[in-house]
Amino acid sequence: MQLTSPHRIRESLTAATCTLLSIDAAHAGFFDYDSLWNIDSAVLLYSEQNRVDVVEPVLQIKKEIGEGEFVTVKFVYDAMSGATPNGAAPTSTTQTFSSPSGESRYTTAARQLPLVSFTDARAAVSVDWELPLSRTLRSQYNVNFSRETDYSSMGASGSLLWDVNSKLTTLTAGVAANLDQVKPTGGMPTELSPVMMTPAPTNRVTTREIEDGGEGGGSGGGSKTKNAYDILMGVTQVLTRRTLMQLNYSYGKSSGYLTDPYKIVSVVNSSGVTQSYLHEKRPDTRTRNTLYWKTVYHLPEDVVHVSYRYYWDDWDIKSSTVDLTYRLQLGTHFYLEPHYRYYTQTAANFFTH
Repeated sequence: MQLTSPHRIRESLTAATCTLLSIDAAHAGFFDYDSLWNIDSAVLLYSEQNRVDVVEPVLQIKKEIGEGEFVTVKFVYDAMSGATPNGAAPTSTTQTFSSPSGESRYTTAARQLPLVSFTDARAAVSVDWELPLSRTLRSQYNVNFSRETDYSSMGASGSLLWDVNSKLTTLTAGVAANLDQVKPTGGMPTELSPVMMTPAPTNRVTTREIEDGGEGGGSGGGSKTKNAYDILMGVTQVLTRRTLMQLNYSYGKSSGYLTDPYKIVSVVNSSGVTQSYLHEKRPDTRTRNTLYWKTVYHLPEDVVHVSYRYYWDDWDIKSSTVDLTYRLQLGTHFYLEPHYRYYTQTAANFFTH
């Protein structure tokens, strides 16, 4: 039984999955048939203490169907479990909540962050097509689909890569679109509506029962959709025999249902005591901007990757991410790669305590 949105969990794991699931013949199982077929496999094992556990096997099949023309099919399966914040604020007293389906209850001790347990699985498939258009111009296309208990997503993208300056410079332009459908367990709650509450035997606010679509909460229907569109422009430059640099800018817009249907909001008084709960509400549009810079330097044996990402949107969220890896080659078949990542983010303009 699903108790929260694993789609949100996956967003928080993006950095880990992108790093650990980049699969190629050098890092994963490899099978070659007359240089036409490549079969790669990998498994991600991810764990956070007292939070999220993920097991994610991946299978990728790549075939050359023409000179410089490739088709790649990737299959991914996520098995996720653990606990995630339900959105309520910690209080000086015990809080009791029910699951989104209303079939079970869980209790959070005083002064502890309320966490709700969940378990879910996701299956995804994507198809990539690389097509050379000329000696210096290449195109790439992608379609993808994923499905889980309460969330489905389908998307498509296309990009052009143009090699100039004796192929020392590559210019990139791309577009992408996604159509997602949200169908939460327990029904679609009405945004900012009161969540059903049952006070403790005394008049003090000590215990709450929370049920999506409960008394005063209503229901906004069984499912809602959201759309996302993105464009990207970038340049990759060979600086020296050992140095490669990349700079990208992307712009995106999302619209539709952008709220997390499982999150609730604590309404507190001037003393910080919880008085009631509301279903969360977020704006239904969002524009996103990203600047991304990366440099790769190849030492005689080892490789250094350093990148910086700056993000801002019309919710007034700004974030910076610094990422550094050092690939230490240990002989012919093994390597060790320490990884450091620093992330900071500001609050949205609609955030208030």
